[in-house]
Amino acid sequence: MAAYERIEFDDLKTSLASYIDLASSALGSTIVAVTDEFFAPATNMINPAPPIHAPGRFIDTGAWMDGWESKRHNPTYDWAIIKLGFSGSFKGFDIDTHYFTGNQAPFASVEAASVPEGEDAEADEVKWTEILPKVELPPSQHNVFVLKDETAVYTHLRLNNIPDGGIARFRAYGNVSPIWPEDINAVVDLAFCGNGGRAVEVSNQHYTPGSNILLPGRGQNMGDGWETKRSRTPGHTDHVVVRLGGEGHILKAVVDTSNYCGNYPHKIILQATNSKDLVPQTEEWTTLIEPASTGPNDLFYFDLPHTDKVFTHAKIVIVPDGGIKRLRLFGVRKGGALPALPLDLAK
Repeated sequence: MAAYERIEFDDLKTSLASYIDLASSALGSTIVAVTDEFFAPATNMINPAPPIHAPGRFIDTGAWMDGWESKRHNPTYDWAIIKLGFSGSFKGFDIDTHYFTGNQAPFASVEAASVPEGEDAEADEVKWTEILPKVELPPSQHNVFVLKDETAVYTHLRLNNIPDGGIARFRAYGNVSPIWPEDINAVVDLAFCGNGGRAVEVSNQHYTPGSNILLPGRGQNMGDGWETKRSRTPGHTDHVVVRLGGEGHILKAVVDTSNYCGNYPHKIILQATNSKDLVPQTEEWTTLIEPASTGPNDLFYFDLPHTDKVFTHAKIVIVPDGGIKRLRLFGVRKGGALPALPLDLAK
């Protein structure tokens, strides 16, 4: 049985801050099987946005609920299988019951499996491993559990709703296990969450989290980028420190400000360093982009210096505050040959 600790939601930022929600639909995770979703669909659980409370709103089956809710009186238990957008290992979970005040699932557990691409996750031969044992879920609150040891790498999760009821959101915090190209010389986005990049320090995420800048695609709106609060302090800056998915040479940066039309940064700065620490404990940062202007709702490309150096971390600094949608850091992993420069992303 997996050893775990229940913690307060406020402590999540300390215990699980550097991990990514691998169950999120923003990463391409999907519900591939579910026993029952009579009152509300299981896809709601993996929505990256917080749940919404809409008292007095009704649909054909009853009260509208922003979560997964199965019908009553299950003699066994309900479950939903999530195919992860990126396979990974797990360190903790938040099984959120917000706004389910008497109809929440009273208990839940989590299992995981490795299912080869194209095969059926419901097949009898699939081996499911319990990674979070049966836990109690009080109504209308975050329920955060941290595992003593990080798990093995899996492709699918099964959330057991015991015996039935509602779960607003399911967050599965862990680390992506990147699948790199066989060609060590291939140009890749070293910061991309799908390649193992993760935000390990964020100065301010008043509106939206800094980890959003590493997500796939260009997003839908400002809600899936990174936006800080306004600062009135002279000389103020905000930043996100990214631990790259792998050590490498950073050759070209792309800063995306799509949907940020009146709140994009006045300037941006990009720095990088090499450190064995999860969060670099050093002031020895190499500047790759001197203070440079961006603009509204566009892509900004930067050819970078110091391509001979190998880095483990990058820091995007916004001056003085504002928001950006995505940061792409294209390069070659350590040991690979550098391509002809400047890098042509059209190829």
